[in-house]
Amino acid sequence: MADNKRTVVVAGVGAGLGDEICKKLVKVGYRVVGLSRSASGNEALAEKLGAHNFFSVSCDLTDVAQVDLAISKVEEKFGMVSVYVHNAAYLHMQAFVDTPPTEFESLWRTVCLGAVHGTQRVLPSMLEKKSGVILFIGATASVKAGADFSAFSSAKFALRGLSQSMARELGPSGIHVAHLVIDGVMWGKRAKESFGMSEGQCLKPASVAKTCEQLIGQDQSAWTHELDIRPAVETF
Repeated sequence: MADNKRTVVVAGVGAGLGDEICKKLVKVGYRVVGLSRSASGNEALAEKLGAHNFFSVSCDLTDVAQVDLAISKVEEKFGMVSVYVHNAAYLHMQAFVDTPPTEFESLWRTVCLGAVHGTQRVLPSMLEKKSGVILFIGATASVKAGADFSAFSSAKFALRGLSQSMARELGPSGIHVAHLVIDGVMWGKRAKESFGMSEGQCLKPASVAKTCEQLIGQDQSAWTHELDIRPAVETF
């Protein structure tokens, strides 16, 4: 069970995993703030979870000034950020020779630079308290770069490297840094319509959110720094 009303920031809220992480953490006692490019799509989530437990902030994570302003709003309303979850990403599939360099830069800025902006903003208070949790949501592409995923994979590899370095640097200061390898397709509209998959072939967002909650609650004598999760039917 979470400590009494600790504050979580989930960067990358939307239908699917981001929303489910927010729901799960509110349920176990956290106050949660969701960051997304547009907060206008999060009204239903806010209504479900209640304004005293959740609110969303519009924020472009690639813009350090916007991130600073967003976290300042969080601190003003809920206090120190105890947990930061970086779930921001988008999928790009294209042959390498046809992938514009701008796409590589855009993905890296969202996946990796956005994580840098967010974590550097919340870390000073965590370090002062000598307590905190940072979760990075990775993908199969974090460890295995498939054909036509060069831009996406390079960004996810970068995020994994960032996580490994931060875990070694910050662990002795009481900050738990963990990276999740989401090995498989998350169940939702895209899985069904774009990939023709069934729910039984996919990861359930609510189940992944439960795993995130378990990582956040780990005792520092037995921290997990990387965890790969996949459906039973996934080949690996």
